[in-house]
Order: sequence, then structure tokens, then C-alpha cells
Amino acid sequence: MDVLLLPRLAFKVVIILLQVLFLLYGLYAAYDIRLYPIKDFGYIIHEFDPWFNYRATEYLAEHGLYRFLHWFDYETWYPLGRPIGTTIYPGMQVTAVAIWEAMKKIGEFKVESPSFLLALRPLISYLKSTGWRWLPAIKQSYEFTPMSVNDICCMIPPWFGSYASLFTGLLAYEISRSVNAGVATTLIMAVIPAHLMRSVGGEFDNEAVAVTAICSTFWLWVLSVRTPKHWPVSFLAGLSYFYMVAAWGGYIFVINMIGLHAALLVGLGRFNSGVYKAYSIFYIVGTAGALQVPVVGMQPLRSVEQLGPLLVFLGFQVLAFCDWQRRRSSMGAFEFAIFRIKVMALLVGATVLVCAALYPTGYFGPISSRIRGLFVKHTKTGNPLVDSVAEHQPASPSMYASYLNLPLDYVLLGGLVSLWKRNNGFWLLCLYGFIAQHFSGKMSRLVLICGPVVSVACGIWVGFLVDQLVEPFLLLLGKKGYTAESEAPKTEKTEKTEKTEKSEKSDKNEKKGAKAKKAAKKSTTAVDIDWTLEEYEEDRRPGGANQILRLLQGYVYKAIPEENIATYREIRTMMDNNYTLILSRAAASVVLLLYVIYGSSLSVKVPTFLSHCDQVARSLSNPQVVFMSRDKRGNSFIVDDYLKGYQWIDENTPKDARVMAWWDYGYQITGIAKRTSIADGNTWNHEHIATLGRTLTSSEKKAHNAIRHLADYVLVWAGGGGDDLAKSPHLARIGNSVFPDHCGDDDPKCNKFSFYSDYSPTPMMARSLLYKLCQHRVSPGVRVNENLFKEVHTTKHGLMRIYQVMNVSEESREWAIGAAGGGKPKLSFFGHLALLARLLGRPRPVTGIRRARLSPWRFRRDLRRRGTWPRSTLRPRARTSPGRRRCGPSPGRRARCCGASATGATRARGAWWRRPSWWPRATARRTPPSSTWTSGRRASPGAPPPRRCCRSTRVSSPWRGIWRSDPGMRPSRPCTTTKQAELLCLMGSCLIERSLSELQRLEVMTLLRCRGAGCSLP
Repeated sequence: MDVLLLPRLAFKVVIILLQVLFLLYGLYAAYDIRLYPIKDFGYIIHEFDPWFNYRATEYLAEHGLYRFLHWFDYETWYPLGRPIGTTIYPGMQVTAVAIWEAMKKIGEFKVESPSFLLALRPLISYLKSTGWRWLPAIKQSYEFTPMSVNDICCMIPPWFGSYASLFTGLLAYEISRSVNAGVATTLIMAVIPAHLMRSVGGEFDNEAVAVTAICSTFWLWVLSVRTPKHWPVSFLAGLSYFYMVAAWGGYIFVINMIGLHAALLVGLGRFNSGVYKAYSIFYIVGTAGALQVPVVGMQPLRSVEQLGPLLVFLGFQVLAFCDWQRRRSSMGAFEFAIFRIKVMALLVGATVLVCAALYPTGYFGPISSRIRGLFVKHTKTGNPLVDSVAEHQPASPSMYASYLNLPLDYVLLGGLVSLWKRNNGFWLLCLYGFIAQHFSGKMSRLVLICGPVVSVACGIWVGFLVDQLVEPFLLLLGKKGYTAESEAPKTEKTEKTEKTEKSEKSDKNEKKGAKAKKAAKKSTTAVDIDWTLEEYEEDRRPGGANQILRLLQGYVYKAIPEENIATYREIRTMMDNNYTLILSRAAASVVLLLYVIYGSSLSVKVPTFLSHCDQVARSLSNPQVVFMSRDKRGNSFIVDDYLKGYQWIDENTPKDARVMAWWDYGYQITGIAKRTSIADGNTWNHEHIATLGRTLTSSEKKAHNAIRHLADYVLVWAGGGGDDLAKSPHLARIGNSVFPDHCGDDDPKCNKFSFYSDYSPTPMMARSLLYKLCQHRVSPGVRVNENLFKEVHTTKHGLMRIYQVMNVSEESREWAIGAAGGGKPKLSFFGHLALLARLLGRPRPVTGIRRARLSPWRFRRDLRRRGTWPRSTLRPRARTSPGRRRCGPSPGRRARCCGASATGATRARGAWWRRPSWWPRATARRTPPSSTWTSGRRASPGAPPPRRCCRSTRVSSPWRGIWRSDPGMRPSRPCTTTKQAELLCLMGSCLIERSLSELQRLEVMTLLRCRGAGCSLP
């Protein structure tokens, strides 16, 4: 019996216990460091976007998943509304509600702490006294009580912060195969600021859940390609990717990363049946799940930025077919290479033909503006709305130093250590690091995806050092060390001296690849090396990258003198088997460990890094609607002006009140104040936000002329700092991007709306409504006309001011909202845009603006689900029949329908529409009104001829130029029936023009047919 067996086992048990304790400590530290806002302010949602996510979660918990996916929200983007179910990534909301339901099922219970945990109290107290952070307070007992939806939403970021740290540690272990590296990575990921920036308590944002899904997907994918036998894990990787898709729009990064990694494995000669099965199953399961997410739809098969993984999937099928043909026909290396080239050329040709056939049909969607921004210099986008968002700016070196800090210094060392193994996970690490560095350099928000890869690389370096320090003690206790025979590659000369050993060697891998070996030997003339298959290899594949790399590596081995190789093996053997040298290594390990703890610069850098992480966590703990401040005496106090202001709106305004504010505050208006907002952080409609920006930065009287039709109250953030005045130049630029007459064509950047060097406003700013609302009775001589806007509430510290809009147009309100039970129909999407444009002036068409997220087919699908889309109108008739005229004489000349008043016969026919006094009227020449309506495709006997579109001079159409003609959508047909032409003329202009996109034409046609039937659009 081995005498050192028990000591060796005892030492290993101690090592394992320490690893488990540090792992648990890392998981708890990830949870505890994110609880600062909960401890200081209670369970309150942070920032702006999390308020929308919380409101959506409340709706899901109350109404269920089906109604949630079909939810059309009328309280946002007034008066347009927003289809929430088809424009949201619901993974986080579903997770929160699932936890809520599970807690209700479990119920309340109480657990007493075991005695061994209570015995750790003195140790924890001692560690806290020595400066250790984030240690748990062990209680006598723990009570479990179901939490509310609000509390769960606040706690999800800390919970998932621990899960993300665990999955990142598992990824580091899979790359390095070092448990110490995995534990070190978990500890680093738990506190690194790049991960904290979107995962503190109350930060109920998509990234809090998505980072966990990213790490789990990458870990499961790397595990599935570890060996050819691990491919079943890819099913779990596909499910993890499906959850990632449901949680965040950044899933495009994940699928392209894995697709690129799979293609790289092919280029490195590591393609085999295991990799083929792993990627095929992953792609099929993940894509099938992604197609079920409403906001994603068919994008994985149509979007340009997602076609790369699809092409890799098709290429894998071709490669698998070639391998099957090689084994069936026993092809040689050259023959197999030629065969594969022919098949791949056929695939490329077929792909080009299919793409050429589908491209004119508009099948492929354009690259989104955010994806384009990752490959161009962001400051040259020219979109002031995008440029006004701070997180869309490029990351600076100071930001990397703040959010990545100390671990960033050891990334290169960790990469060099991983280079020694060069397994499949190493190449994913390289790709991840390169892509994350590039994307975060374009958009500072994406620094958060650098957190996992920096933690992994630094953790691998730390784990390598720890392994080297522990290795001598394991050797002293009987661990088998390195021997020359264990890793020596067997060349031709070695084979001659070891014929006996080679004749006895017969493993399963060589049996499986016997034919491949035979073919490879025929084609190899310079160097023939009997390679031992790596864990990721299945056989020695001929005629491809694998054989080329073997040849190159053989030449490298041949170029190295055998004396050098023998000397290296001799030194390694002596270091691991000489007892004196092992003792020396053990002593050196102890000395080095003491030096690192007490004498090196790391003894200062590590505590400084932990203090920095703690400070960042505390700085991120302010929920923004509530934050901590200090008075002149240095005493801390809580400023809750924003929260109290929204609560005042909730308690003192009508339930149907409409509140106008800059789009930043839209989510908080609907989430806290529970009132209708004009715009919010979804920012899907540039023209709508531009209208809002122009209104707030216009003169007081001009702004009131528009606001009285849209809102009952106006809310502004004041008090200095990041208030609305600081943002106002962006508001003016955004408004000017759509309405160039706002600042003038000679001033596209709206420099005339700004501050002078002495912080005094320019004349244009001084006249603006926003300046007067913020500085009312604050700056000398600044007053708001109380006949237009009446101040009704100012918070304690003056950070929020609320004004009531006087002389609100009730006619506009009734027209937009409609009466319950069959009142006036609600104005359509484009009807409201026409109203806003008419009130504010004629805008100029804007290029480069992202269109609405609802694609035409999804828009039609949603209308069918709501029962307001007649299927007969899905495909307009191509021919012009009697009673059906074209709007305009020719495509090259503009023409609009003549206006016509609704006479008595018109009102008697349906009485469904009456022109409000404020509705924009067409200025074109009008034809005499007809006495009867012509219904159907043919005019009735005795009826007057169909009303034609007149060739008038330029008509000031409120529709012209609001939306640009989208080149990605088929131009609309200008055909319309006589009755519909009459209705269009009543609206003031012909809407069915060649400049309108398919989506616009479909909505207008739906509006006309629906109203003709006496119903109202939702």
C-alpha cells in the first residue's frame, strides 16, 4: 500500500474544500455587491427602460402570455400607440413571472441554520475585521415568503449576476481544464464593473439576463465540441441560445460568434462528425426557437446580418456529405480534395442563383442601423437622435480602465497560457476577445460584453499560477510526474527502435481511421509522423486542412534538432521526478506566495481593484428617480423629487391625462405616473420624436398651437446638471433633421439654439418654450404665459416642474381616443402624422431614417388577429376596372385627388365622419360634390360619372414628406375605388401615392374599408 496515499488524499480534500469555499464566496459576492440599491433605497426600479420592462411584467402577470403577445398599448406613443407583444423581447418578463408563480406555489416556510454554519460566525467576523468584503451574515433561521412582482424584478439582476459568474467560470474551465482557473474567473466576474454596469439591484434591463444567457450558451457550445462524443450537449446549447434570443436583441452577436467559430474549426482541419452534429443540432434547435419570438419572426432566415450562420449550416451539410462519400468510396487524399472542391463550387453557384432570384423580391431585409454603426465611425452617422444617446458613443480608454480595470492587464498573459493547449475553446476565446474589443470600441454600451472574456483570460492566468504553486506539493505526495515517453512524438527513427511497442498499440481511434492513414501515407513524402489523436480529433482526415497542417507541423518538428528535444525532455523529467528539485520547487512556491501577498505590487493592486469595484457598485446604486446627496455639513440625505413628481401626477391628474415630456421620461410617465406619454425610449419613430423636439424648442405660442391638440400637461426636468436645458440642443437638432425650417438649411446642427460661453441662452433658446418652462420665476425676467401654460406643481428641490396646458382641444381628444361603445372612429396611424405635420408645417423627406419595426407581413398578421383586416384587401387588383381610377395622370407627374365636402347625401349614407374645424383642408381646386355615392366596382344606372383626380397646382398635402419612400418595400399602386377616392378627398389629399410605401398603403386602405363598415381601428 502506498504510504503517501492518505496524506495525498487529505491534501486534495483541503484543496477541494478551499476551491468550493472560494467558489461559493464568489457567487455570494456577485449577489451581495449588487444589493446596495436594495439596502439603501428599498425595492425600486432604476433608470428609464427598466420601468417599461416592469410595466410589461405586471401586464403579463395579470393578463397571461396570450394577451401579452397581442397587447396593443394605447398609453404610449400617443396618439399612435405601440404593439407591445410584437416589438418586445419577452424572455426577461416571462422569467420574472415564472419565478413569481413558482414562489406562490411553494408558499411560506422557515429553515433553521445548521450548526456547522453557525460555527462559522467567529471566522466571518474575523474576516470582516481584516477588511474582507461581501461576506454573509449567518442568521439563526431563514424565512421564505413569496415576493411581489416588483420585488422579483428588482432582485433578478443580483440573482442572474451570480449565475453569470458561475457560467463564466465554467467557460474558463472548459478552455483551460483548470479548476483553479474556473474559480478565479468566477471571483473576477462577480465584481468586475463591466458586469455591474447593467446588473445592480433594480436595474431590470435586458442585459441583466442576457449576459447570463451569453455565458451559458458559449460554455455549452464549447463543451459540445470538446470531443466528437460530446455533441449531444449542443441540444442544451440551442435551448440556451433560444433563451438568449427571447431576452435581448444582442443575440445576433451570439449566433454569429458560434457560426464564425464553427467555420474556423473547418479552416483549422478540425471538422468531424462530432462538430457537424453539434453545430447542426445547435442551429436547428436555436433557430426553431428564435422563430417563435414575435419580434424576431423570420429574421434568422431573411436578415443579412444572420445569413452567415445559415451559410455555415449549409456548408456543414455539404462537408458531411463529402465525408460520407469519402468513406463509402475509399477516396484518396487528392481525389477527395478535388471532389470536395467540385461540390463546394456547386453549392456556391446555387447560393448565388438563389440570392439573385430572391433579392429583387425584397426577401432579404436590410442591415439595421445599429449593426451598420458597429462597422463605421459612429460620429458620422448624421442621425442626431442616435448621436444624442451617450451609450451609443465610442468607448474611450478611460472607460476601459474604469470598467475592466486590473484584470485587463493580464488578458494577454492568459491568452498566452491558453495558446499552449490550443483546444477548440481557445479559438472561441480569441474570436470573442477580438470581436468584443472591436464592437465596444464603436459603442460604449457594449463594454459589458467585454466583462466575460476579460474575466476568463485573467482567470486562466491566475489559475495557471496557482496550479504551478500547488504542483510541487502534489508531486511530493506521490503524483506521477512527466516522463519522456508520455508526450514524445514518434518519428520514423523512433518507430524502428520501438517496433515492439508499436505492434502492441491498437486503440479504437486508429482502427476507425485505418483507411485514412493509408491514404495519407501515400500522399506524404517528406515527413511521416505517427500523430497521437487529440481529444477534438476523430481521425486523420486526408485531402484537407487537417493534412496540410500535419505536413507543416511535421516540417517544424524535423527542423528542430533532436538534441534540443532530448534536452528539453530530460529537464522536464528531472524537474518532476528528482526529489531534491521537487522540495526546492515547493519552497519556492511558499516564498513566492508570501511575496505576492505581502511584498509585491499585487498586494496593493488587488485591494485597490476591490475598492474600485465597490465604489462603482455604490455609484450605480442610485435609481435616478431617487438618489443620495449631501448637504453643506456633509450629511447624507435622499432626494426623491422625480419619484414624488410622478406620484403627484398619478394622484392629482385625470386618469386619461396625456403628459408631454422629452422621450427619455416616457417609460417613467407610464410606469410610475400611470399616464399616457407622447414618446418613450423605444425610439422607433424618428419623425414623431422630431415633432416632439421641435415643439418643445419652438416659441411659446407656436408650441402651444400644437401641444393643445396632443397633451394636457407638460413635464420638464429642471434644476441644472443633466436637466432638459442641458439636452435642449439635441432636441433642436433632432427637430431640425425632419423640419429643416426650424433652424434653417444654413444651420443643420442648430448652433443658433445653444448657450453662449457665459452660459446665457441664444435668442432662439430664450424664446423657446423649454427654456421658459425650466427657468420660470428662476431667471430674472423669465415668465411663462399663464394663459397658455399654468404651473401646477414644482417638486421640493425644483428638479421637476409640471405645467397644465390651457385651452386643450377637446375635439382633438375625442377624435383621437373615440367614445366607448361606438363613437367617432379613432384617427389612424398616418392620420395623426398628417395632423401633426399640418400643425407644425410641411417637413422635408429624410433619408437614412430607420423605418418602423413592424414589417408589412407582420403588420397584416396583427390586423388579422385583431379582426380588422379584410382578407380581400391583401392583394390589390392590378387592373383598372370601371369605377376604379388612377390617382394621377402618369408616374412622372404629381397629382392629387380634388377635395370634396361631405354633403347631406354623404352624411345620410353613413354619418361616420365629420371634418373637425381644425382638420387640414386641401387647397386644390374642388369639383362639384356628387349627389349620390357610387358603391362597388361599377357605377349604378343614372349615377354621375366617377370622380376623377384633378390636375391641380401644388397642393399643401400634410402627408407629403412625412415618410420617405422605403426602397426595401414595393411601391404602392395608386389605384382606388370611386368611393375611396371621395373619402380621400374629404381627408384633404390623395394618400395613395407612389411616394407611399406598401405598409402605408395597406394601413390607409384598411382605414377606409374599416370605416366604411362603421367600425373603428384599434
